[in-house]
Amino acid sequence: MGTGFVIVAMVFPLLALFLEHSGSVRFAERHHRHHDTYVVPAGFTRALVLAMVFVSVAGIVLSWVCLTDVSDTDPVIVLAFSDAFVVTSFALWWVLCRYKVSVFEDRMVITPFLGPDAEVLYSQIDRMEWVGIRRGSGMRSLDVYVGGARAARLSSMVDVAQILMSIDRFDVLPRAA
Repeated sequence: MGTGFVIVAMVFPLLALFLEHSGSVRFAERHHRHHDTYVVPAGFTRALVLAMVFVSVAGIVLSWVCLTDVSDTDPVIVLAFSDAFVVTSFALWWVLCRYKVSVFEDRMVITPFLGPDAEVLYSQIDRMEWVGIRRGSGMRSLDVYVGGARAARLSSMVDVAQILMSIDRFDVLPRAA
């Protein structure tokens, strides 16, 4: 059986489990004197890690079953499939854990899923536009424009309504028809 596939099936979920449970506490920091921070809910990232663990264990068990000639399926194919899911889920988990929006009195700092941080001064916002589809939060994502160009996107995975209250620039939101 492919030893590399077994290693991947074990290392990625264990690393994610370790980082999720012993890493920095990722919860929304609200009502601090100087700032509030909004992150992707920990329950969502934990569920992703548990899915990784489940598929990894299932892949190892099913490939072992294939090795015992219970099935004609090649065990490497089974492990390759489960590893593809695990690696993709790990990348998604990593990106989701990175995202955060910190709001201050006069500005916000967005750490996007990918790329460098973006700092937006509330006074420089030209307009904001709702984009994408409604998510489980009931909100859509919000693009923030500064100087005519998109400066940041506030993902609907965080509490956009609370962030809007901090920005307090409802004059730059689109008017309902």
